[in-house]
Amino acid sequence: MLNTKTMNLNLIRTFVIVGQSKDLKEAASKLDIDPTNVSRNIKSLESIMGTKLINRNSKNYIELTENGKELFEGYEKAYNLLFITEKTYLQNKTLNTGKITIGVSTDDELNLLNDKIKEFKKKYPNVVFKTLNLPTKDLFEKLSQYYLDFVIDEPIENLRKSDEIKLVNIFNEDYCIAYNPTYFDFKLESVEQLKEQPMIVPSTSKKERSMFDELLEENNIKVNISLEISNYNIAKDYVESGLGFGLLPKRLVNNTNLESLDINIIKPITISYVEENLSPSAKQFLSEFK
Repeated sequence: MLNTKTMNLNLIRTFVIVGQSKDLKEAASKLDIDPTNVSRNIKSLESIMGTKLINRNSKNYIELTENGKELFEGYEKAYNLLFITEKTYLQNKTLNTGKITIGVSTDDELNLLNDKIKEFKKKYPNVVFKTLNLPTKDLFEKLSQYYLDFVIDEPIENLRKSDEIKLVNIFNEDYCIAYNPTYFDFKLESVEQLKEQPMIVPSTSKKERSMFDELLEENNIKVNISLEISNYNIAKDYVESGLGFGLLPKRLVNNTNLESLDINIIKPITISYVEENLSPSAKQFLSEFK
């Protein structure tokens, strides 16, 4: 049986918002209460738990203690589940309500959803779509904590709690080496020609970058990494400006003045989710991919 003397949802809500905001004034604004009441609620929860939960750093921002981090992880997940329950209840009456939150590591992944989102908004105009940009690993952690409905990205291996996470392959991204022929006096016909050439590539955390690096190593080719850009639309602009040869998705190179070399690097893009996390409108959106 629950101990109702310690299960104070108001204190838990305050702690979760403080942990997310890392700032008492910002948390107070979100909670619509005075900052002194925020501090009082945190101290009350610390008293109940018998441990220090937060500290202020030198810049007066909030940092969770080790015990605070452990408690926050569980409380945030439970807090998000309350929202899921509320969304499900409301959307059982009508799908035309609520919010669908999607995490992407770059805006380029979101571009793959444009047509799906447009079609869905025509049917359910009141459903709000929210996007969050974070590194891939952080996105999947947020997904496992029920903070996101979906992650659109490459699948990640050896993820904690990965048995909860399901995925659907929605696209196979095909990469090439693109360049503007106006700025180079030769036609690129093999990767060997990239030796010592300026390269525009994504960060080393991306799967396509590691595959490209392996290709270079296999062919004993050393290139000049000129720019590391995670946003492919920006990278394409740099390539068009003649700043180097770019590792780009082929779909961005089509119908441009750029020339390209196929390099047989293909990466699956998936939509990942936790089944129990999905509201009715999110399930309906997911059905578009199945």
